[in-house]
Amino acid sequence: MLLPSDIVSGGMTGGLWWIAGLSGAALMVSGILLAFGYVWGTLFRNPQTIAYVKAELLELLVTAALLAIIFAGVGAMSGLTVANVLPQQLIPAGMDTTTGIYDAAAGYYQQVDNDMSGWLGMNYIINMYIDQVASVTPYARPLGVGMVASPMAGFASPIKQLLYNMTVALTLAFIINHAQLVVYVFAIDAFLKFYLPLGAFLRSFTPTRRIGGTLIGVSVAFLFIFPLLSLITYSMFYQAGGGPLLTFNSMLKQYMSDTSSGSFQGIFSGFFQSNYSDIGSSVMNLVGGVLGGLGTLFQKLIGTTMLFFLIVPCAAVSWAFAIGFVIPAFNIIIFTQAARGLSRAFGEEADVSSLTRMI
Repeated sequence: MLLPSDIVSGGMTGGLWWIAGLSGAALMVSGILLAFGYVWGTLFRNPQTIAYVKAELLELLVTAALLAIIFAGVGAMSGLTVANVLPQQLIPAGMDTTTGIYDAAAGYYQQVDNDMSGWLGMNYIINMYIDQVASVTPYARPLGVGMVASPMAGFASPIKQLLYNMTVALTLAFIINHAQLVVYVFAIDAFLKFYLPLGAFLRSFTPTRRIGGTLIGVSVAFLFIFPLLSLITYSMFYQAGGGPLLTFNSMLKQYMSDTSSGSFQGIFSGFFQSNYSDIGSSVMNLVGGVLGGLGTLFQKLIGTTMLFFLIVPCAAVSWAFAIGFVIPAFNIIIFTQAARGLSRAFGEEADVSSLTRMI
């Protein structure tokens, strides 16, 4: 898959010189046709024709100014970096400050893809161990008489169902996020190379002016509004100053390798220090210390196990729900309204809600 930097080349207009030449030729041809129309109206003294030609000439000048602004805007967007748009505290963690706007927006979807892949793998591993716990069957049958039981089956069954639902939610969020990445890269390529040139060409002629303006409006929405919304979302979740979203690696570090009292490492490192350092010389103190320590260890182990097997996946699902469902819904609403407003301003109003269902 091409990155936006591979699509939007450098230069004054972001690689749109050939579109500028095509648009200039179309505007020139349209101007020549309007000149012939003005001559025709003057020869036959037709004031309606002269007024029509003057109105169309004004539209032609507006089209030329509009295309010049759009070309300059695309060139500016291709040259802008995240440091030019965001303050240092809001730049996503680990991102180079010289990264372009288009690449930074694509990087958001790629980062979420990586994190959700880690969360899905974590859920799969947890499911595997929970299934092993549920399958433990102690046999106590001396001389053929005794008991065969699966004491952890009741403990594991509800957790397995919860983790299965989490996997489904994470999968849907992953698909939605990756679809946004594909649509974004497609939009940068298609609207920059095909729809925007076609809109500029059609906007230069009177019969096709409105449909050309519609294409230009939708192209502007995809080339400007979509990347900026993605960059704002990236900054909101992954800002270096401490966003609300944890990456998969940082989440595992917090719950697995941190030396705080609530982590696995903290429990086992502090167990022997707290339970065996002050044991007296008597047998009762020794037995009481051992039993009390085992009880404390069992209590903390069960609590931390429930934390890891339930709280951590629930947190991952809540983040995935925000990324995969809530934020895309808001972004689609903003993008759709912006596309409709721009298309109505430049030509015919276009409802892109059917197109954004892909997102």
